[in-house]
Amino acid sequence: MSPTLPPRPAPTYQLLVLLLFFSPIASAGQPKGVCISPGGRFPAFSSEGKPPGKAAKGRRDLALCRIFRQKTCCDVTQTFPALLSVRKLSSTGEGSGECLHLWELLECSICDPRVGVRPGPPVICASFCDMVFEACSEAYFSMDTKTQCLLLRGLGR
Repeated sequence: MSPTLPPRPAPTYQLLVLLLFFSPIASAGQPKGVCISPGGRFPAFSSEGKPPGKAAKGRRDLALCRIFRQKTCCDVTQTFPALLSVRKLSSTGEGSGECLHLWELLECSICDPRVGVRPGPPVICASFCDMVFEACSEAYFSMDTKTQCLLLRGLGR
């Protein structure tokens, strides 16, 4: 008889996501401030200078990151590139399910209403970066020397 492995504990990222998005502290009150485009690789917000609001329906609707649909600075301009990035990772077959989930959270961080009202690129916790790095260690990435952005490369690309 072959030995059986103990059940795998639930990944800690699930708990972090629940705490981040559903905690009473995080959801209490309105985010203060107005949408400020982060610059860099991120397209400008069409809601620049306005407080985060409900995502538009129709052609400007979010292509991804729908957890932020009720209150965000994003529209399809920000979420379509994120969708393409997640699709690319998925289509190469390199990323595990956990990697895909965490990569989507990373790409969608700009749509969090608490992030969209701060200048500059999103600030990501080191512990979350470590989780993404570990989960996506089988995927191929490279650094764009011009933009200093991390890019998915895929096998043979």
